[in-house]
Amino acid sequence: MKQTAVLIGVACFVVCSLHASKSKQRTQIRHKAPPDRHSLEVKDHLGSYTLISNPQLTQQANQTLEQALQNVPGVRVFNATGVGAVPSFSMRGLGGGYGRAGLVLLNHIPLEAAPYGLIGLFIFPATLQMSDQISVIKGGQGVQYGPNAFGGVINISTKPIAKEWTNQIAQRVTFWERSLKSFIAPFSFSKNVGNSFLYNTYLRSGGMFNRFVGVQAQANFITGQGFRYHSPATIQNYLFDGIYQINPHNKLTASFQYYKFSLHDPGSLSPQAYAQNFFQNDRPYNTKSAEAMRWSAIYQGSFKGRVSGDFSLTYFGHRMQSAFQWDSNYLNANSNPARGLVYTNDNYAGFFTTQRKGYFTLNALEPNLHLNISSKKLQQTLQVGMRLMMNNIKLTKSICHNFKNNPCTQNPTLGNSPELLDRYLATYVSDKMEFLQGKLTLTPGLRYTFLNYQLAPKDTIYKIHQSVWSPAFNIGYKPLADWLLYANYRHSFIPPQERMVGPTSPSTQTFNQIEIGSRYGYQNQLSLNIAYFLIFAHNYYAWGDNQPINARSQGLELELDYAPLRGLQLHLAYTYIDALVSSHIRGSLEGFSPSFDLKGKQLPYVSPHQLILDMRYTYKKTTLGLSSYFYSRAYSSMLNQSQSKTTCFPLKPHQAEGVSYGCNSVGLLPWYWIWNIQLSQIFWESGRHKIVGSLQVNNILGMPYYFRGLETSPTGREPGPGRSVTAYLSYRF
Repeated sequence: MKQTAVLIGVACFVVCSLHASKSKQRTQIRHKAPPDRHSLEVKDHLGSYTLISNPQLTQQANQTLEQALQNVPGVRVFNATGVGAVPSFSMRGLGGGYGRAGLVLLNHIPLEAAPYGLIGLFIFPATLQMSDQISVIKGGQGVQYGPNAFGGVINISTKPIAKEWTNQIAQRVTFWERSLKSFIAPFSFSKNVGNSFLYNTYLRSGGMFNRFVGVQAQANFITGQGFRYHSPATIQNYLFDGIYQINPHNKLTASFQYYKFSLHDPGSLSPQAYAQNFFQNDRPYNTKSAEAMRWSAIYQGSFKGRVSGDFSLTYFGHRMQSAFQWDSNYLNANSNPARGLVYTNDNYAGFFTTQRKGYFTLNALEPNLHLNISSKKLQQTLQVGMRLMMNNIKLTKSICHNFKNNPCTQNPTLGNSPELLDRYLATYVSDKMEFLQGKLTLTPGLRYTFLNYQLAPKDTIYKIHQSVWSPAFNIGYKPLADWLLYANYRHSFIPPQERMVGPTSPSTQTFNQIEIGSRYGYQNQLSLNIAYFLIFAHNYYAWGDNQPINARSQGLELELDYAPLRGLQLHLAYTYIDALVSSHIRGSLEGFSPSFDLKGKQLPYVSPHQLILDMRYTYKKTTLGLSSYFYSRAYSSMLNQSQSKTTCFPLKPHQAEGVSYGCNSVGLLPWYWIWNIQLSQIFWESGRHKIVGSLQVNNILGMPYYFRGLETSPTGREPGPGRSVTAYLSYRF
């Protein structure tokens, strides 16, 4: 709370200071324009590149950043809360929904609490209203990105400091409509309407004081309910940015962020409970919370001459902590007392809750140099860089057995509290060579990573030293000025995770990705991208606690952007994915099969077909936005059984971390096609003053669907968001 009070005080000071500044004075600072889908940065990229622009984020019925990512071909989002706090997604058939298949950045800085030792987005310090745009690169990304770049690189850009002083106040209010009728049905208002709202408040103030110095403060407060019953959520996000333009060729930028969230995670339901009411919450002990402080300072300088280029030195770091709680019924999805223990029962002798806390400290330094070397026949861009990162991870686990009105009435039993001290050194070099006046481009690259792990559980110390070479190669050819043929290769890896470090030799998950594609653009009206991808995974942990496998994921992506009329923008995409096990490994699924060969089995949670259709039409000051995404049915287990079935059985507590009863669920996850619509209006605009409002409806048809296998709810059915209505009003001055 002290940090929050300090940050609010600083924000108030910054806002008040605008009265003393000459906010109307225009500056001469060089602001780099953000790329759009028709910019050269996108057109000339030697791989798949999808850009979610600011109009797409704000005018096409997006509720959260993770929902916006569903407009990207090859990305599958498992939206289990509706508030955007703990996103789960997979990319190109890999990742299993835990966000490990892609590298996620915020303003080009890693977002994960532990980018090497504990990869995952269990802390996600980014919110929709603070974001300006999202770029998703799934092939041809540079070797400066790593380690887990095999699915792609997602970069979320926050709103930049404005040239003139700008203030903004915005409010979003979402009403969750909890109708049990599927498809087109009238709205249903429950008796307890007050617990059906989510409030999202955004404040921004900042700009340039003069042509040298600028600051900006942003605050985002989200509070209210998720789309399930009894699922309160609170998010606070503060971001402070500063810039000092030393001269036209040198500048300093800095940022500080404070983020905090807490929510009740309703988790999964039994098949019977889902059929009765898929909005109910039967797991009141499931809670998640986290707190994060992030900071960065960047020096950027450019130079000209025979050899021109730029140099940057980036320092960034964070302190984060998380606390996740679940109960001993987390493996249980049985609602029939005649079959055994019911998953809603918290009054039996072996009931307990587990709380796992994590503490993360990170500091990193990264110099980066670009050199542009020109000759009559060859244009070269040489990139050399290095990243030194120090990451400390401490995990604690406590168990509580005695309860009185939910809180633990005794000191919890502490489990093992390992501390992982990670040190990483990554160096990278690439050389972009352009021949034939830019028609032919070759970009070889190499990344070297040295990992130094030290795990200290109790009185024992385990050390791991590992070196990984990650080559990459991109090639592009332009038969015509607007037509690009490209191919690329990239080696990526996931280093040994925290749970793998110990006396036995840990395995590194490695990935080799190949992409072949073509992009055609016609002026600013048409952009067509076709890409075939092939990913080979080795020692890949794809399914629960089973042993690693070898897998192969291949597919085809088609993406079309078309502006046939003035003010009309169409976006259409289709993805086909075939992801399966490629090694002879024996697997087991208790309650169904004690042993079976995994080779040839489809990877779980992967929809073979994905379709995206969205559009935006602007007439004068009114914009109509529409978005939709379709996912075909997907297997929910390695057994690849089509029929939906849940089998429950007793467990041996000493072999299952104290859990005495569990279930396994198989069957195809349902297909779903979600449609969203938004109507936006500029009510008033005069100079720096602008009032904008919108009304959006998500999941218009109220289509029910569910997931499985997400974190603390690996069995049963975890519903997706139903229909909702969101009203938005913004005043910028």
